Amino acid sequence: MDLAKLKAFVVVAEELNFRKSAEILGMSQPPLTRLIASLEEELATPLFERTTRQVKLTGAGVFLLKEGREILAKADELEKEVRSIGKLKTGNLSIGFSTTTFLANLPKIIAEFQDRFPKIKVELQQESRSGIVKGLKTGRFDICFLEGNVSEEPFSQHSVHDESLGVLLPKKHSLAKRKEIELKELKNETVILHPRKESSDFYDTIAQLFKHSGINPKTYIKKETESCPILVATGKGVSLTISGSQNFAPSETHFVPIKKLYLPVSVFWIPENENSSLKTFLSFVIENESLSNKKAECLMDVMRL
Repeated sequence: MDLAKLKAFVVVAEELNFRKSAEILGMSQPPLTRLIASLEEELATPLFERTTRQVKLTGAGVFLLKEGREILAKADELEKEVRSIGKLKTGNLSIGFSTTTFLANLPKIIAEFQDRFPKIKVELQQESRSGIVKGLKTGRFDICFLEGNVSEEPFSQHSVHDESLGVLLPKKHSLAKRKEIELKELKNETVILHPRKESSDFYDTIAQLFKHSGINPKTYIKKETESCPILVATGKGVSLTISGSQNFAPSETHFVPIKKLYLPVSVFWIPENENSSLKTFLSFVIENESLSNKKAECLMDVMRL
């Protein structure tokens, strides 16, 4: 079924008059009649009941009218957006992101986007989770990258990457030579955490994760001036992090994945934002999204256990 046939059907279904519909469509009546007959043959079902006095929709015709209107409206919207993006020469886009998402795939995504759309000026701002949510609500940011989920209204969300969760260990640690470990193997370790005020959702999720695994390791809450990778490298403890962090960690450390556990990274935005650069960026991100690891357990789902 092509859009031309669908558009012709919708006009006839709304007018219930082939002569008037032909005039609206700028064609004569016989070709329109043949077009509708061709559509009915293609769908193997009658769409209209015709008599010498009137034209009525069949049950299938009523359904197709409803769905057809939505399809045509979507196609019209798509055409307008594609034309708008095609005309886009310059623009501005403000992006907020968390430390975790920077360690994930963010640099690669931004670099590829800038390579394809060099005239769109991208402003990046690293913020705490609460700062990102506030910035998105106030319009300071057009779009944000965050780990996990955000329940606040009126955000829209799209998952772009799943990062393997693991542990950053001192290079000489007994577990550092392993390809992967079970979370319960950290029961005798000191786990380095950020203060709860910086990311309460993540902090609470880790606590729930330990409880679910039946362990209660010691914790070390890092100070504002301290760095988790450096604390690990100097033997203060181990740090739960994502696989991308190993690209920025000291050589004295080593990352080991935790078996079947990942952290989802998503983009969040407000649908009412009319910035053309935002629509371009969203299309780009969705086009280039990574495949999710469906066999692993999402860290954020632990909160529901």
